[in-house]
Amino acid sequence: MAKMDTICRPRIQGGLGLVNSRLMNECLLTKWIWKIIKGSDETWYKILQAKYLRNGTFFSSPSRGTSQFWQSLHKVKHLFKWGAIYQVKDGKKTLFWKDIWKGDSPIKSHFPELYQMCTYPRASVADCWDGEDRLIPFRRSLTTSERGCLEELLSWLRQSPLEAGQDNILWALDNSKAFTTNSLYSFLTNRSVVMKPSVNFWNARVPLKIKIFLWQVDNDRLQSAITLKHRGWQGSHLCCLCQQPETTNHILFGSGGTSSLHGSPGTAKIPKRFSFLIVASLTWTLWTTRNKMAIEHVLPTNATQTFHVFIGFMQRWIPLSRAADREKAREIVERLKTWVMGFHPTTYPVSDIGHI
Repeated sequence: MAKMDTICRPRIQGGLGLVNSRLMNECLLTKWIWKIIKGSDETWYKILQAKYLRNGTFFSSPSRGTSQFWQSLHKVKHLFKWGAIYQVKDGKKTLFWKDIWKGDSPIKSHFPELYQMCTYPRASVADCWDGEDRLIPFRRSLTTSERGCLEELLSWLRQSPLEAGQDNILWALDNSKAFTTNSLYSFLTNRSVVMKPSVNFWNARVPLKIKIFLWQVDNDRLQSAITLKHRGWQGSHLCCLCQQPETTNHILFGSGGTSSLHGSPGTAKIPKRFSFLIVASLTWTLWTTRNKMAIEHVLPTNATQTFHVFIGFMQRWIPLSRAADREKAREIVERLKTWVMGFHPTTYPVSDIGHI
């Protein structure tokens, strides 16, 4: 009931952390570009070199009329530019305007007005060097302001002369400076926002399906009657117990059948590290109880029955806690048991009695 884009976000950014297979496939194809540019003595590279790279580099090679594999590489070559940084030697394999070789972005981003006027947008660094200084051809005479930009560009590049040797390429998205599929995938899925509550319940000592359930609660993605109604469900959108519109908040906080759980003893002296164990047990109890009433038409026989289910879930998940915390968790369960044994409700919600 959530968008694929949301599900595939990293957990620290509010998603489930599932792998986006389409995006991962593009990252794996991009790794082939890295291997081709780096070169190899293996047979696969010699075949590709003889078939596609006879007249230049990968980026200058044609894609029309080639194999499906080669066309797929050209479709994702824009992803390669996000992390590629060139170390210029002779400048023959580095594009002057479009590659990152001076500063932290392409020259066309620093001087867009000059790039619009240049004669050869795909010129290499070597093409713009006459042996002693930069030689950058333009389609027309430059204006006064454009000449000022050109002087600034030439002054900036004056300390970067060409030298003998082949250009080298580094990968800026990984500390090793070598391409990794994971670094590119993380970069493409990263939204630069860390959601701390999400991190907390993913670290909780409860079963994985309960963590996913808590994620659904946090993102309002439970299969409540209102949610199902929006997706074309033909059933009623009202709560089976109190005949109010059934939303996630209503299931967990508003239904009359949950009132006994919300009357639990104070938790002021309960350590914070046990809070998610209690919250997970409580919300899962409310959800399973709601399902029994809505789907199986089985209502609780008394006000404390649901509370016993809540305690049962806590006891079942205590072994997942750290060994040093298990004894304290059992003490909390015993306190809850003592409280529920002495709990005697004096009234029962009128809406519940009327419905029954």
